[in-house]
Amino acid sequence: MRNFKLFFILTIVLIQSCDPRPKAPEKVDLDLYFIPLFNNSEFSFELDSLIQNETKDTLVYSRADFLLSNFQLISNDDSVINFENTIAFIKGSSPDTIKLPLTIPANNYVELRFDIGLDSSFNHSDPAIWPGDHPLNPSLNKLHWGWTGGYVFTALEGYYENKGVKTPWLYHIAHLENKTPVSLQGSLELNDFKTLEIKWDSEKVFSATHTIRPALDGDFTHSSNDNGLANKIAKNLSTSFRYGDLIPRSP
Repeated sequence: MRNFKLFFILTIVLIQSCDPRPKAPEKVDLDLYFIPLFNNSEFSFELDSLIQNETKDTLVYSRADFLLSNFQLISNDDSVINFENTIAFIKGSSPDTIKLPLTIPANNYVELRFDIGLDSSFNHSDPAIWPGDHPLNPSLNKLHWGWTGGYVFTALEGYYENKGVKTPWLYHIAHLENKTPVSLQGSLELNDFKTLEIKWDSEKVFSATHTIRPALDGDFTHSSNDNGLANKIAKNLSTSFRYGDLIPRSP
């Protein structure tokens, strides 16, 4: 009987060791890939003539660059995963993948949060300390204001048709009061390594919370002495991002 029990235990161990099913990872990571859209279609910077549905203005984007920080994932039990010191530079005309660190417990998450902009400690840090490939290196992002200190959180530039004349518009959103929280809600099953598409609806810069027409409301801001234009754009940006597809990938 004792020999039978020993044989039975060994048989179970062998069956378990030969189980071909891969074990689900306990820790995963998440890549984020940003897709710029205008009226739900991808566009080419500087090439397309875009019609803003709400205002009927004719626009062109030549630049859309962002500094993002304070990434968080919220699970279905309301626990929060913080990705401290994770900064991302998004260059709209040629976006790269953002890699969140391998510190994500496999779980079902219901919300992704991040800020457009930086906390004071990063915003007023010495720009010379950042290595060449760091998102806060001024030579990489071209978003540091050396003459005033701090970074531009969002640089939006392009042209619009003003009484038949091609006229530039430039919106540089900066300063701590314009740091903008973004909350994306929806189920994210992170039981393996995934890439999440984040779609940016660029037409909402001009028509989300506030309607903005460059010819009437201003076609230039450096976030000061602009009758609140920068703050209105920041509020519009807060609702301009949304989930795309969640795509499986290899580690």
